[in-house]
Amino acid sequence: MRALSISTAAAGVWLPWALFLGTFASEDLTCLAAGALVTEGKLGFWTASTACALGIFVSDLGLYALGRACAFGTLRSPWLRKRLPPLGGGRLEGAFRDHGARLLFTSRFLPGTRLPLYLAAGAIRYPAFRFGMVLAAAAVVWTPAIVGAAAGAGAAAGSLLEDYARLAWLALPIALVCGWLAARVVPLLFTWRGRRHLRARLTRLLRWEYWPRTPVYAPVAIVLLVEALRRRTWLAFTACNPGIPLGGLALESKGEILDQLSAGHSRGIGVAPYARLRRETPLADRVGVVERWLERGPVVLKPDSGERGQGVAVVRDVDHARRWLESCPFDGIVQRWIGGEEYGVVWRRLPGGGSEIRSIARKVPPALTGDGVHSLHDLILADARTAPMAAFHLARQSARLDDVPAAGERVTLGELGTHCRGATFLDARGLRTAALVGAFDEWLRDTAGLDFGRFDVRAPSDEAFSRGESIAVLEFNGVTGEPAHVYQPGYAWIRGLVDLCSHWRAACATGASNIARGHRSASLRAVLRLLLDLRRRARFEAPAAAAIAEVGTATAPRS
Repeated sequence: MRALSISTAAAGVWLPWALFLGTFASEDLTCLAAGALVTEGKLGFWTASTACALGIFVSDLGLYALGRACAFGTLRSPWLRKRLPPLGGGRLEGAFRDHGARLLFTSRFLPGTRLPLYLAAGAIRYPAFRFGMVLAAAAVVWTPAIVGAAAGAGAAAGSLLEDYARLAWLALPIALVCGWLAARVVPLLFTWRGRRHLRARLTRLLRWEYWPRTPVYAPVAIVLLVEALRRRTWLAFTACNPGIPLGGLALESKGEILDQLSAGHSRGIGVAPYARLRRETPLADRVGVVERWLERGPVVLKPDSGERGQGVAVVRDVDHARRWLESCPFDGIVQRWIGGEEYGVVWRRLPGGGSEIRSIARKVPPALTGDGVHSLHDLILADARTAPMAAFHLARQSARLDDVPAAGERVTLGELGTHCRGATFLDARGLRTAALVGAFDEWLRDTAGLDFGRFDVRAPSDEAFSRGESIAVLEFNGVTGEPAHVYQPGYAWIRGLVDLCSHWRAACATGASNIARGHRSASLRAVLRLLLDLRRRARFEAPAAAAIAEVGTATAPRS
């Protein structure tokens, strides 16, 4: 008995060392053997897991060191230097620079990828401390899992085989999801930029202003169904603007709407000067038109039927204008660039006469202030407002991400008040005054066919805007011109939902009033045809919009 106990004690000493050394030969087989030892009771689970994890970590460091040594020797060999691709400054180094932590962490779960990746990390001199931290975390996650799985399989092999058919369908997707999360999330924790990207994604998930339109508008669909049943009129909201096809649901011509608005007369409100650019007009003639406009200052170029600011660009030179016109596959509009503050004003003509302003939102384009230390890349990730839109801003500012703005220098990331391009919307309903309502009422009194929607306008200041003075109208969005104040940071989701539902109920009421006066709502067939047109257009509009947006945006001005 005593001899047996001594033998067991000796095994408890040398078996962990055997596992530690075994990982140098085969990490996976050693972990499986450790699981078998746990099943037989010869080693504790944590002892076996720790021995394997330490061995794996040390062997990984050895491969990294071997990669550095081999690279040094390779670079000293003229024969090999001529026959091997360069180790620095190429795709390999770029991949490790941008995705090194993710690649290394994921490789722990993908046998066959570890040896080349670890050798490559050493060869390109990937930071040793970061390499060690990532691989240590991967070993801590992976080793207990594989040892525990092996031990559990040995202890319950019979029941596992019996239950496999019943449980495999559930275990596989769970394993895939967990592996995907580990590969996507854990590597981000090892760098400051990675943690900021992770926080940005969490912010987009928690703040409803960044949610996709489908979940936001699902409750609105229920409200529209109730309104249809109550009024016994389907799609009444499509009659809220008889002068626009489908009330301005989508793809309406902005140029035609501006033509209608230009007939209005008011001392304080007017349409910003514009000209329409027909696609069938020769390119040289369209460039000539824009060139003449540029003689008086910057202009805005936008597609005639764009959605949510797609393809809109501020242009300051002829070359930029030519590239934009070449990229845009649609009719366009050139409009005078108007400075000052930008607002979104939801306006409604009342059935009994007069009008009301239902919403006002101030639109603040994205901008940053330099500190003389951090690059533009890091400033974007550090700022609470630009970080959630980091993917967009980093892509748009790719040409100058390594620039270090001086202390106090203001860097503009965009000049347009579009939420999907990073602008901040603020609730400005406090600027609503009788003078402002009266100015809109006077301006639109004789404009038929436009009864409900959102005007995007600019004014020199809040004071001038409230007085209804010096207001330049940029464009009009019909029934889908939602009240933008609901997207103010911190605006409660339930309040925003109530305001959105109220917006669509008002659209239905306006449409029903117009129907009672002889106008017709759109048919369901027409709406479905529009949705199909939107789907077809999106297939080629996205690349075109990307090409249009690309021109000139990488050199947005500093002030």
